Amino acid sequence: MSRNEYQGAFIKGYVHADTTVGTSAVAVLPTAPAGTRRVALVIQNTSSTATVQAIFAETGTVGIRIPPLGSITQENYNGPVRLISSAAGTQVHLAYANS
Repeated sequence: MSRNEYQGAFIKGYVHADTTVGTSAVAVLPTAPAGTRRVALVIQNTSSTATVQAIFAETGTVGIRIPPLGSITQENYNGPVRLISSAAGTQVHLAYANS
């Protein structure tokens, strides 16, 4: 798994976190605090068998599907992020940058 380390005018550095996701939606990032912008977000599904869904809302169970060993990127999204998996114990890696 690669690690994003780009730095620039709007990105001072990435925060990396590994989390375990199950078959119930779980919040992995809250809404960005006032005065903060989340300029980049990468979600990597590190499972070789399970599918993960990224839900960009505080409720609901349908989101963007991330296939096994796949990833998605969102830019300038400041809302909550929840994840749900097709299998229990699915490993997911998050990387995000705030400005």
